[in-house]
Order: sequence, then structure tokens, then C-alpha cells
Amino acid sequence: MSTQRPNLWRLISESSHIIGAQPRHFSALSVLFLLPISISTLIYQFLLRPDSIRSGYGRSQLHIQITYLIFATVFGLCGSASITYSTVRGFYGKRVTLTSSLKSIMVSFYLLLSTKLVAQIIVALVIFGFGVSMVLAYNGLLLLGLEMDYDSLYFLIFVILIAALVVAAMIYVEVGWCLTTAVVVVESRWGFAPLKRSWHLVKGMRWVAFSKVVVFLILGGLLSMWYTIVVAKSGGGGGNGWKSWGFCLQAIVCANILTVFLLYSVTATAVLFIHCRALHGEDMAAFHKSDEEEEFGGEYEYLPLPFSNV
Repeated sequence: MSTQRPNLWRLISESSHIIGAQPRHFSALSVLFLLPISISTLIYQFLLRPDSIRSGYGRSQLHIQITYLIFATVFGLCGSASITYSTVRGFYGKRVTLTSSLKSIMVSFYLLLSTKLVAQIIVALVIFGFGVSMVLAYNGLLLLGLEMDYDSLYFLIFVILIAALVVAAMIYVEVGWCLTTAVVVVESRWGFAPLKRSWHLVKGMRWVAFSKVVVFLILGGLLSMWYTIVVAKSGGGGGNGWKSWGFCLQAIVCANILTVFLLYSVTATAVLFIHCRALHGEDMAAFHKSDEEEEFGGEYEYLPLPFSNV
């Protein structure tokens, strides 16, 4: 088993090989689960534009937000489960059927949901802790005689410093938990256990995980800005919006790029999980035998991949 540490480029390259070996399979999963998220994100931002709210959507703004959150969560968990399942098997050169990938959702969905809830509770507690610390620090500075009005330079520096600490803490936590989905899908753990397990596996590969998290966060931020710009422009030109060919073309391009981005994000995370286990001397023997191999007595098609001996 190889213990060579990969870099971000290798993760993306291996992800590309896996997707390219079974393009129809991953395209089907993307269309089923990731493309709806991309389209709903565009529609969500369009419905929450100021002019849309003024035209009557404001009365149901909360309903729109809740509906989008539930929709994106359900499809996101389904996509993460099925794509992670397919990626791990594809890494070892095994062709996976759409049926087996969809079956993996039934096994992993509630495990992923419970783990996500636990993670969100912990993150909320961390943010709350930072908020309390900020209030205590601010009051402490006032007691020391340092005057900080809300429009003063000192207060601005104080807020920027606290914000930077919060962002740094969130990135640090995200790096430690970046393998959580793969742990849930592959090892069938849930709750706090996958978070702890991910934190352990990342040791020795933290820099690779950090680069993966930061790069994909930056790319995701840029895509969000692009979405916002496209939606903002849809209000111009006489307010044609969806009737504008230019807007429709940009919306289609945005949705497809975001879908590919989400696909590579999940796939690269699964590949990183495999390398982290290899670095810790853990093989994937228990996960090697797919459902299809068991069904057909081991006579199943293998796809030659240059890195499947990890």
C-alpha cells in the first residue's frame, strides 16, 4: 500500500480519471442530485431580489428560505452519498451501476443527516462562544479606559480581528472535518464519531486537506459572486429577466459550472479519504467487494486505473 502523500493537483487528477472512466454514471448522478441544487440556487437568489420582494415575494420570504434549505440539504446529502460511494469503488477500477449507487443513499442518508446536525450544533456553539468572548473583551477594554465608539477606528480594527479569528477557526474545523462524509458512507458511522474519525485521518495530510478546502472555498465564493451578478443583471434591460436570452444563457452556463464544481468537490474529498487511510496503514479490503460482485459471484468488470493499487 502506497504511503506517498498526494498534493491537490493529484487529487483533482485522480478525480478526473475516475469520472472519465465512467462518465455516464457520474453524469447521471450529477443530473439527479447536483444540477437541481445549482438550478434551485439560481432561482432562490432570483426570488429574493429586492424588486422580487417588493412585487409580492416578501410575504413568503421565510417559506422560500426554508424550502430552499430543505431541498438543498436533501439533494446534497443524496448526491454526497451516491458520488462518494461511486468514487471509492471507481478508485479501485470497479464499474458501479446506478442502482447500487442509489441503494447506498438509503444506507447513508440518515447517518449523514444526523452527523450534519451534530456538526451544525458544534459550529453554532463555537460561534456563540466567539460572540460571548467578543462581548467580554469589548467590555474589558472599556473598563481599562479604552474608548471605542462604533464609528471609531479602534472598534473597526477590533471587529476585523474578531472576524478574522472566527474565519480562521471555521477553516481549521472544516479541515479537520473534511472527510466526514466519506467516513459516514464507507464506515457507516454517524453522529460525533465521524467527526472525530475525520480529525484523526487528516493527521499527516492536513496541508493537503487545507489546500483542498481553501481552494474550493475560494472557487465556491467566486461562483456565488457570479450567480449574484447574473441575477442582478436579470433585473435590468426593462426587467425582462427570464425572458432575456442573454440571462438564460448565463444561467445555464452558471448552473452547469456549479454542478461540475460540486461533483469534483465530493470526488476529491473521497479520493483524499482513501489516501489518508493508506497513510495510516488502513486498507479498504472490507469495502472492495461491491454489491454487484457479490450478486454475480465476483465476475464483474474492472476498469484499469493507474492509481488503483493504493
